[in-house]
Amino acid sequence: MAPATIDLQLLQSRQWSVDTSYNASIIISYNLALGAAGTNLPLTFEAHPSFHALPSFACVPTISVMGAVSQAFPSLLPKFQPHNQLHGEHYIRSLAPFPIPSSNSPTVPIRTTGKIIGCVSRPRGVTVTVAIETSHPPSGTVICYSEWTSFVLGIPPAGASTTTEDRGPATATYPTPSRTADKVLQYKTTPEQGALYRAASGDLNPLHIDPATAKRAGFQGPILTGTCTLGVGIRQIIEEFAGGDVGRFDWVRCRLSKPVFPGELVRTEMWEEEGRRIAFRMVVGDGKGEKVVIGNAAVGLKTNAGNL
Repeated sequence: MAPATIDLQLLQSRQWSVDTSYNASIIISYNLALGAAGTNLPLTFEAHPSFHALPSFACVPTISVMGAVSQAFPSLLPKFQPHNQLHGEHYIRSLAPFPIPSSNSPTVPIRTTGKIIGCVSRPRGVTVTVAIETSHPPSGTVICYSEWTSFVLGIPPAGASTTTEDRGPATATYPTPSRTADKVLQYKTTPEQGALYRAASGDLNPLHIDPATAKRAGFQGPILTGTCTLGVGIRQIIEEFAGGDVGRFDWVRCRLSKPVFPGELVRTEMWEEEGRRIAFRMVVGDGKGEKVVIGNAAVGLKTNAGNL
């Protein structure tokens, strides 16, 4: 039964854990869904000595636990409607490499735990932030920490916080620099990309594949998952500013502003800043029809090459 008002203490007391696993095929499918070249063997050949997942692979277990969180929202938020929940902001911090499947251990188990850490009043509803930790149970190693912020429209804000807690890079905003971008890359999404990313990531929301569902949600057609667009941008930044070494990826923070439709051309504009930080934004269209699809965004890089 839906509550009459937001109970912040109840929200922040809830926790969800999901046990999942992955194998080499999932890593390869995920990398290809983000536009990795089939000839890039460290991303597509499981026997390559440097075989690895792209940094945004952290989104795969995150998606699984957010499914459990979203199922609980009707009992936690007044007047909650699933179609009014929008993935608005995202943060990932890499703490250790994802273990690589081997002939001895072809499937890698992982545990992902989510906890609501914020519910903030907004003009049209609330934002709900879920802190997510992914670990490798056999070793106890924490692989990554993420924060997933949803804009939930139409929620009466009574009981919600009025300010966001300062959590450093996880809550910082990164305005677009006024100078010319240091690097600009274009990426042509494909009509098949939404289907490929759904299969690779496990995000089976029909909004990303079914025209009828997309139309009911107010879109002209299926839209790419926001973490797919983000993953493409991170891949491009790592290739351009870290020589393709994913071990140098430290963190990313962004706002998911507008949807991308499969087949659209996405332009990624990148600025190298102090502190090994790369500010970026991702844009569709030119001039009058231009829309920013990812903004207020930055990637932090480590000084030295990391271990794959």
